[in-house]
Amino acid sequence: MKSYRSHITTKTVLKFLGYTFIFDTLIAVFLTAIKFGAGFVINFIISQSIGLSICTCMVIAHRFFDRVGPFLKAALVAAALIVGSMCGSYIGSFLSGFSPQHLFAKHSLFQLLFLGVMFGAIITYFFSSRELLAESRAQTQEEKIKRLTSEKKAAEANLKLLQAQIEPHFLFNTLSNVLSLLDTNPKKGKSMLIDFIQYLRASLTKIREETATLEQEMAMIHAYLKIFKVRMGNRLTYKIDLPKRLEKIPFPPMLIQPLVENAIKHGLEPKVDGGEILIRGIEKNDHLRLEVIDTGIGFSGERDSGVGLSNIRERLSSMYGNDGHLILEANSPCGFRAIIEVPHGPT
Repeated sequence: MKSYRSHITTKTVLKFLGYTFIFDTLIAVFLTAIKFGAGFVINFIISQSIGLSICTCMVIAHRFFDRVGPFLKAALVAAALIVGSMCGSYIGSFLSGFSPQHLFAKHSLFQLLFLGVMFGAIITYFFSSRELLAESRAQTQEEKIKRLTSEKKAAEANLKLLQAQIEPHFLFNTLSNVLSLLDTNPKKGKSMLIDFIQYLRASLTKIREETATLEQEMAMIHAYLKIFKVRMGNRLTYKIDLPKRLEKIPFPPMLIQPLVENAIKHGLEPKVDGGEILIRGIEKNDHLRLEVIDTGIGFSGERDSGVGLSNIRERLSSMYGNDGHLILEANSPCGFRAIIEVPHGPT
């Protein structure tokens, strides 16, 4: 833990001197009220002299606190009280116009030391309170930084893990499809392989980045859909509707693609006639709404509880907290609608 010495600054010393001045004044008022001393002016001068002298000695003593143990600290405090009281008494007698002999004849050494202890107790209390408060704040801040750093690292690791789970799923499935078509329909297999290479060119450099843009995401999705267009032919039609003003908006990579994959795998491929996929982006109040709508077979157990959808929910939660949503609902008259909603300022 940091020593208290590191917390003593010029501003802190001036603050303590200010507090001491206020308490000295109150003590002078108190002594005058009980008819101690030679009136308020003299009591004020002597109180300020003793109090500020003790405060100065305490500041000097505290500079050595980080080098000594508790017993030596107590000795330093006692020495600061005695030296400050004596020096303050001589300074006060000089400023008030009394000789030291006259002052000590009028007030016993015990009375002056009593005043010194009173001053010192107040000043020591503020120093100690300041030390405890500063150390508590420093410890709290350090723990907060450690906690936030740990949470950030955990979130980043979780996002990388989730991305790693999503990416191979698509890549291996596509390669498997290409190999299958090369055996059964070499022309289609070659066409799909060309589209796959184009997809990799568009996506591989972006796939490990924390953010892309919606324009880049839609370009990858377009290349992805071209691959399935080769495989499904007329059974698949698709449309991407993204307003130009939304194209440059930053967006997490590989977050929309699993929804498109889900729509094809569980919605359109099992349907004899296939169907259509619509991907569109909408600004709604302060939120960005991205919809993947298909006219496939609709809800099924796999569609709304798969690993891909679970990963999307976790990624949205990691990035946006309670402000990121994945909404799954039926599409009318048939099919399935998956919606991602995230916070977004006006464009």
